[in-house]
Amino acid sequence: MRFAIHDVTFGGISLPGATVDCWDDSEGTSRWSARIVTRVGPAIDEGELTGRMSDGRSLSGHAVVADRQIGAGGRRETLVELHGSGALRGLEGPAA
Repeated sequence: MRFAIHDVTFGGISLPGATVDCWDDSEGTSRWSARIVTRVGPAIDEGELTGRMSDGRSLSGHAVVADRQIGAGGRRETLVELHGSGALRGLEGPAA
């Protein structure tokens, strides 16, 4: 499942929206990743990701930075990829 979240924070740092992918691995463990394009990438390597879905549900989960790709050019945007395991809290609840 892929969806967008907004009002995103990672380790308490406000970031632009993120795209989240969720899946179950071959052993049935819930996994997820989030990708954020930002000019000010978080300096931390792990923390709590929080955000809101378009239907109003709040999500959160512990994540580690899996990759940072700094773009070329004047804007110097950075793609930050976060990895988490276990279900995102709030995802299993009913839509608001």
